[in-house]
Amino acid sequence: MTETQNTHWTENWGKSMALSHCPSCDGNFIVSLTVETDVCPYCGKSVLTYIDEEVDKPAYTHAPEQMLPFSVPEETLQQNVTQFAKNNWFAPADLTPQNLSSRLQPLYLPFWLVDASTEARWQAEVGFDYQVVSHREKYGDSGWQSEKIKETKVRWEPRVGDLQRRYDNQTAPALEEHVQWRKLLGNFKTESAEPYQAEAANNVLVRLPNRPPDDAWPEAVATLKMAATAEVKKATKADHIREFRWSAKHSDQHWTQMLVPIFATYYRDDDSIVRMIYVHGQTGELAGQQRASLKKAKRYSRFIAIGAALLFTLSLILAAIGFFEESLLPWAGMGFMAAVGLGITAVLPILIAYSINNFDMFTDAHQQRLDDLQEAIWE
Repeated sequence: MTETQNTHWTENWGKSMALSHCPSCDGNFIVSLTVETDVCPYCGKSVLTYIDEEVDKPAYTHAPEQMLPFSVPEETLQQNVTQFAKNNWFAPADLTPQNLSSRLQPLYLPFWLVDASTEARWQAEVGFDYQVVSHREKYGDSGWQSEKIKETKVRWEPRVGDLQRRYDNQTAPALEEHVQWRKLLGNFKTESAEPYQAEAANNVLVRLPNRPPDDAWPEAVATLKMAATAEVKKATKADHIREFRWSAKHSDQHWTQMLVPIFATYYRDDDSIVRMIYVHGQTGELAGQQRASLKKAKRYSRFIAIGAALLFTLSLILAAIGFFEESLLPWAGMGFMAAVGLGITAVLPILIAYSINNFDMFTDAHQQRLDDLQEAIWE
C-alpha cells in the first residue's frame, strides 16, 4: 500500500488514467481518459476538472488491491432504469428511459479491509434459552379445561475471559459518506472480489478515499469488537450476549483498499437541476429522486379545463334547444353537472405534481436515505 518516491501513481493504476476533481463535492477521482462526463457522477453539481499534479495532487492516490466486478445483468439494469422513468406520472421532459440509459456511468467507490491481531480481556453476560411449562384453566362448552402453556425464557450468566485472535478482512469506511451509501444501496458480496486490474477500470470512474486508514481506525475497532462479540457468543454456546466489554490491544494491522461497483445516471427537472440516480452494481437496486413536471401538469390541467368548457357549452346549447324540445333538458342538466365535476378535477394534476415535489408523495422508497447521502456529500 505504499508508493516509492520514484514511482508515478499511474504505474499501478494504468497508463491511460488521469486525476480529476469536483469543486462541489470536493471529490477526487481517477478517470480513464476514454471517459467523458457532463456532470460529476458522484454529486451531479459540477463538471469534473483535471488536476494539475504539480500544484494540487491529492494526498492519497494509491491503487486498490481488490475490486468487485460489475455483475448486475444488463437486462435487469435496463428494466430498473425504465421502470423508474415510467413510474413518474408527470415526468419532466428529460426523464426518459433512453436518457437514463445513455448517461449510465460506471463508478467505483472505495472502502477498507483491515487485518489485525488482537489480545483482549473481556467480560459479558451470556444468555441461554430454556422452556417453562405452566397451565392455564379455561372455561368452554365442555366446562373447565386445563391448557398447557410453554414460555421461552433466558437465563443470564456473567462470563470473563481472554482472547487472542487474528481477524482478517474487517470493514472500515474509506469515505465520509460510507454509512449513507450502505444504507442507500445495501451491502456488497465481497466474496466475489478479484485482484485489481487496470483493464477493468477502463471507461470507469474511481472515487479516491477521503478517509485514510488512521482516520478510519476507530470504525475498524468497532467492527473488530463486533467480530469478537460474535466469537464469544459462539465459544460459550450461548443463545444471546449482552453488555460485552473488553480491554484490547491491536497490532500488525494490514490495510487493503477494495473498490465496489455502482452506476450513476441523472435527469434534469423543469428548472434544469440535475437529479442523481444510483444503481447497485451487483444487485441492480436503484435509488433516485422522483420530480414531477409542473409544466406537464399544467398542460394536462388545461386539456381537462378545455374539455369541461366544451361540455358546458354543449350543455348550454342543449338547454337552449330544450325550450322547444323538453326531452333534451335532462341531458342538458347532466351535462352541466358533468362539466362542473370535470372542471373541479382540472386542478388535480397540478396538486399531484406539487405534492410529489414538496411532500415526496409517490416517490422512491429510498428518498430519505438519498437525502441523507446528498446532505453528507455536500457538507
